Amino acid sequence: MAETKTKTERKPKAAKSAPSPAETTPRSMLRTIVGVVSSDKGNKSITVVVDFQTKHPKYGKYLRRRTTIHAHDEKNEAKQGDKVELAECRPLSKTKHHRLIRIVEKAPEQAVQVSAEEIMTGKAPEAR
Repeated sequence: MAETKTKTERKPKAAKSAPSPAETTPRSMLRTIVGVVSSDKGNKSITVVVDFQTKHPKYGKYLRRRTTIHAHDEKNEAKQGDKVELAECRPLSKTKHHRLIRIVEKAPEQAVQVSAEEIMTGKAPEAR
């Protein structure tokens, strides 16, 4: 005798809707880079120099390298010499694809060198 299988009834699938923002998982950590501002001349733009070390593939010596990154500074708050943290973002222009996250360390105020002669006479010394 052959056994016959009975079909089980399936429940209709509910239509999937997009999850609400509260249900979605948070974005993964952004790739951040720390560097020193070398120029803040542009409006809402900074140029950051990032130093890093890499190992030579054949000889194993560690080499110092540096790269220049153009970043977006929305509030024009970073100044030359500041240590800043950048994060990758969508391209903002031809060369800008990073944005300023925070200023890690402010640069010390640039000291103005004043000679003793200038203090005493009130004018700069003559070139010799």
